[in-house]
Amino acid sequence: MEHSLDLPDDLTERSRGLLELVPFDSWHSDALYLLKKTPSKKGLIGIACSGGADSTFSLILSFAAFPQLRKRMVVLHYNHRLRNEDSEGDESFVRLFASKLGLPCKVGYPESSKCGPNEATLRKDRLGFYAKQGKQDGIMHIIQGHNLDDIAETLLWRIPRGVTVDGLISPRAVSQVSCLSFLRPFVTLGRQFIRDTLKKCSIPWREDASNQENEYLRNRMRNSVLPKWIEASDRNLLQGIAQTVDLLSQDSKALEHYARESYKQCKAGEKLDFEGLIKLPCAIQRRVLIKWLEEIEDKLAPSQSLSAKTGRLVQLLKNDNFIAVQLAENFSVRKRRGFIELEYLNELPSMPKAVLPFSYSIYLPCGGRVVAEQMMLNTRILDLINGKQVNPQNEAFISLKTLPDFLFIRSRKEGDMFRPLGSPGSKKLSDWMIDRQWSKAKKTSTPIFLNQKDEIIWIPGFAPAESAKVSKADLRVIRLTYQQSDT
Repeated sequence: MEHSLDLPDDLTERSRGLLELVPFDSWHSDALYLLKKTPSKKGLIGIACSGGADSTFSLILSFAAFPQLRKRMVVLHYNHRLRNEDSEGDESFVRLFASKLGLPCKVGYPESSKCGPNEATLRKDRLGFYAKQGKQDGIMHIIQGHNLDDIAETLLWRIPRGVTVDGLISPRAVSQVSCLSFLRPFVTLGRQFIRDTLKKCSIPWREDASNQENEYLRNRMRNSVLPKWIEASDRNLLQGIAQTVDLLSQDSKALEHYARESYKQCKAGEKLDFEGLIKLPCAIQRRVLIKWLEEIEDKLAPSQSLSAKTGRLVQLLKNDNFIAVQLAENFSVRKRRGFIELEYLNELPSMPKAVLPFSYSIYLPCGGRVVAEQMMLNTRILDLINGKQVNPQNEAFISLKTLPDFLFIRSRKEGDMFRPLGSPGSKKLSDWMIDRQWSKAKKTSTPIFLNQKDEIIWIPGFAPAESAKVSKADLRVIRLTYQQSDT
């Protein structure tokens, strides 16, 4: 698609006209402050541009407002290659736009042509491109064109998932990801205002037709929910959201200040004082644990993120029986002598054979939990079993007839044989696990349920044993549940 006719030669002059309509007092003060104090001769400033109205607005305003930084500006465009000719048209438009402004343009592409329409994956790909360019070119800041509508959509999107204060104030005006600062100066402005001012200055942009489709959750929020919310409100909704986010940001800063002070008080070398930690409010506990685990991550650089597991850890700390929880394949958090500490595991802890009493929770070395309950068999349970609505990852119903006295649990051992319900015969448990590509950690940490004869009756992730099959003739059944740890 040819775009030379779409772009005027006087873009620089038009950018000054746009700046007159969008003066500094309408920008977000935090992002503006960082841009103003940015030295003119240190590092590059990336400006993310998809070719859409918001990012075009952000690009041309940043160009107009900071002429002293233009020699350090570079336009960043990521072509997901999801919309065939339209994606190529967006890239051509952005390249030409950058050229008209006299700015270099760097373009990224997905490594695989099989990039699916998943919002999280697409975002991860873009961030990977920014990180690569940041490291390669010495980029300090990346300016993005998020607006006030984006904040409203994010609120709608995240609230059903359960989020903290920090999750509700996203996208922030300023955020740090590794060595990159992301600046979003226009989260104070509504989407319609941005388009109206671009039109007044006769500045073109590209429209992504897929934004009108409801394949992505964010698009559904944008196209269906947000307009109804605005219509039903008795006042200016976006203005109210802007004020709410500012207040939440202040709360977040206060929590962060309190958490930093609490972290200093709880920290004892590489350990945390357990009693001091559990006396803190949960929100502060979580932040203290995140700081502690992030500090450990920087030193150890494990393959899995430890700090992402703090939600589960906070819940476990409340339990009087808490001893340890496995956070990653080779890392465990353990309570010992009044402190909690990170323990590196050369060998993953195995479970010795132990009795599993009915109606009691047993906490496992990996941080998981198992429960066995006797229940009367009824039509509801039969319907669940026959309709295959029981999730074998964490639940199973077995016949009481297979357990005359006791139930046991342990880790797998060499020579274990198992025949899941519906399979033609028994085979080695190790082969079953290899077939399902289980990791070493999962093989060791997953509990094995046995009867008195040491026969396996269930393994989470599999159907119950053929010998433990529930039938209509059973009067009572045993419900087994397994709550996994965050490994």
